[in-house]
Amino acid sequence: MKKDDRHLLNRSFKNISLLFFLVVLLLLFIVILINVLFGVYSWARLYMDLINALVGVMIPLVLFNFLYDYFTQKHKDRELSEKMTETMMLDEQVIGNFSTESKKKFIRKSTESILGETVGNMLYESLIESYLTKSYQYRHRFKYYISYIESKKDAIHQVKEDKQFIFDQDTYYMVRQDLSFERDLTNFKQSNDVRIGFSYKESTLDGLYQRAEFLFRENLWINDVHNELLSELSNEEMEHFVKDFLQFTIEINGQALKYHVVNNEGHEGFHLLLTIPGEVEEGVLSKVQLKFQMPQLKSQKKFIVMISEPTEDVEIMFMHLEEKVDVEAIPFLNEEECITRLPNDTIKIDIHDWILPRAGVVFVWNDRSN
Repeated sequence: MKKDDRHLLNRSFKNISLLFFLVVLLLLFIVILINVLFGVYSWARLYMDLINALVGVMIPLVLFNFLYDYFTQKHKDRELSEKMTETMMLDEQVIGNFSTESKKKFIRKSTESILGETVGNMLYESLIESYLTKSYQYRHRFKYYISYIESKKDAIHQVKEDKQFIFDQDTYYMVRQDLSFERDLTNFKQSNDVRIGFSYKESTLDGLYQRAEFLFRENLWINDVHNELLSELSNEEMEHFVKDFLQFTIEINGQALKYHVVNNEGHEGFHLLLTIPGEVEEGVLSKVQLKFQMPQLKSQKKFIVMISEPTEDVEIMFMHLEEKVDVEAIPFLNEEECITRLPNDTIKIDIHDWILPRAGVVFVWNDRSN
């Protein structure tokens, strides 16, 4: 029931009792006045009759109010329930007095009431519950710049005097990435296991998105020969590869972080182990920035940007060699994305709203014919 309608109904109910009393009182006054004017009553008798009349009026009035309250009690209870529900839903001070579990149950029941038990329960368990239990963290001002570069010579990484990697220019692009965002790092600071993961296969990378200890994940698409060579490196050799060849750096609030690299044997990739500095404040946003380069097979004619956490204000810039390839952006973000093609071989995507987890964009391309 609308608020204005409910207010009008309350006034109508109150006016019924008042109107009944006034009508009876008016009739009594008229009868008394007629009898006094015609000399039927003396003033002494009028005094006693007036008292009796008032008593006579009060009896039906009390009976009427009793019956009225009896027959309208259900409406009053419903109205009171609506008022309490409205207060609980809109008054933050009242809501704050309830326990967290009570609030969760209220949200679940409200969702089921609106959508039905089956659909409401599905929505709560698959999406809403993750936010209420703080399984998801939130990122802001997410900026991701990806630049594909065609090398004019082979990229070489020297592991030892007799051991080196050669990523030839005909097989590989070099891809430079610059990622920055702001988020509360409290959970990472309290954890003893904070990682950045690189995977050689999409199937392995997809599993990393399910794990909360990963601050960032990326696909390193290389051929089977290089895959096998990398998997044979020791942790020290792999760390040298990451720092010297990938030139990987990570900063928090402008402070460079140290990291250790472990070759994730049998899991198709390697991980960077981080330690969040103690001076990082809890409960406030910290700026995280990552920069690195990596080889990517030219035969893999796609690049996937995955948004793994709720993110607000997203800017993605993808740069490729448009004179040689025809690039298409396929977003699965929301209805507010703005895709712009800039003149310097760049595709820019701007979203100034919230992006839900598992959203993103796929860049695909084909070679241009000569």
